[in-house]
Amino acid sequence: MPGIDVSAELGEGAWIRADLEGVKRALQRARLLGMAVSSRRALAGELVEGNQELRQAIEGQQNLYGWVVVSPADVEGSNRELHRHAGAANMLGLRLDTRAAAQPLASDATLEILNGYRRFTKPVLATVRNETDLRGLEELARQVPTLKFIAAGAGGDAWQACGAMAKRVVNVLVEPFSGGYHRGKVDALAAVLGAHRILFATGYPNQNPGAALGLLAESQLTDGEKQGVLNRNAARLFGLASGGGSAGVAAGG
Repeated sequence: MPGIDVSAELGEGAWIRADLEGVKRALQRARLLGMAVSSRRALAGELVEGNQELRQAIEGQQNLYGWVVVSPADVEGSNRELHRHAGAANMLGLRLDTRAAAQPLASDATLEILNGYRRFTKPVLATVRNETDLRGLEELARQVPTLKFIAAGAGGDAWQACGAMAKRVVNVLVEPFSGGYHRGKVDALAAVLGAHRILFATGYPNQNPGAALGLLAESQLTDGEKQGVLNRNAARLFGLASGGGSAGVAAGG
């Protein structure tokens, strides 16, 4: 059952290099329909250089998509980056991660960026590693209810709290695979939220794509629910045509 990976990264890290060829190999080995990547350079704070490198890398790559990384530490720069990149058909939306700015996920600056971003009608991928991040995401999702938010990592060890939060806030979907491999959490989250609100990701290159696929395979979801988690939920959210990542993404309004 081929899937759509909603959260992978492109670029160099301390111990690994996930260049374009590495990302393409990971996509092929995991037999994925598509992979959405963020720039590790942009996540380290170099927004302009990182986002531009990512756009150039995925240009013409039929099954690769991108996230525009922004930072509340630079509201004007983030708004320029959104204007420059967010409307492109192969850019799925906005990426929030505390790595890009040494401040909490929720802030007045973040809210200012999101309010300007609403016109693109594309989702927000927000990395949530703990309960502090979960509280921040809940605040943002309540303040901007017209946007869809993806809780990437589903709070790590706080995945149960993430499920409870997403049940309270209906514009939040969860991606639990990049937040660790707690057995049974996919089933538990599906029981709370429904499988239609769960998205798949590999967490590449920090994690092995096979581990994420194994976590879903071990779940007690029906085959139809597993297929939904792997690709149909993402295809519906991002406006992908049936057939997965090769079809293209509808541009935001």
